[in-house]
Amino acid sequence: MNKFVKIIEGRKLAFKISLSYVGFGTLSVCSVYPKDLFYGDWSLYSLLITFPVSVLSFGYRYAELNLLYPVFLIQLIMFFITFFLLSLFIKDRKTI
Repeated sequence: MNKFVKIIEGRKLAFKISLSYVGFGTLSVCSVYPKDLFYGDWSLYSLLITFPVSVLSFGYRYAELNLLYPVFLIQLIMFFITFFLLSLFIKDRKTI
């Protein structure tokens, strides 16, 4: 756990971007059906924006609409993948 915290401290910008992007995708997947709490037309547009990270969880949600735990697990895996890909491309500036 300590090693993961050091990785996050070194790449704060990549962590913030991936957390907000995947979090927005998770919220939009959990708001697709009319019985959901945050249901609205915005969820379709946000699914299109977050398509790369929400396509698998949307497919699962389309097949099984009552269970949300697997959606959160899929999105957690997508968060780690997105974080590590972004951390390869984004380097934080070190200020003196």
